[in-house]
Amino acid sequence: MATIQCHCGSILTIDEIQETETSLLWSQVACEPCHLRIGIEGTAEELSCLVSPFVWSDEARYELERLPPYVAPLVREDVEAYARTIGRHLVTWALWGEARSRGTVVWTPEAERRLNNVPQAVRAMAKLELERAALDRGLSEVTVSLMEEIKARYFGLGAKPIIAGDQQHVF
Repeated sequence: MATIQCHCGSILTIDEIQETETSLLWSQVACEPCHLRIGIEGTAEELSCLVSPFVWSDEARYELERLPPYVAPLVREDVEAYARTIGRHLVTWALWGEARSRGTVVWTPEAERRLNNVPQAVRAMAKLELERAALDRGLSEVTVSLMEEIKARYFGLGAKPIIAGDQQHVF
């Protein structure tokens, strides 16, 4: 972990972290003895080296605080364990979502175009479900064929019979 030293000799500490509309983060570091405050902007990877053991951005902390009190400590532990495995100390909203989904996947350009056709009201839920399905199958990307398969499962299109014992079921 890197440290930043103030002109007075004290170590600057992270005062707050806010996420911007882009992938950049804005952070304020502070010196308690001389009340100096400095703003820093950078990516999560760039700012992660300044924090230890874990610092949560305002947006990620807000999501955590919205959870029921009996669930929040479990989610916090889960997210921080995930962050530890990928070598990050800064928990952002994006990392929080990635940890809750158990990883990250990329989207093929055609799959992204098809996702944009999904009604806005259910797009985020559809995206999350498709990414989870890809991760559950060990896939590194969401493709149109995966989208078609999930669509068939949820809407019964192209359902294939599954034989269980002596009975035939259609799922």
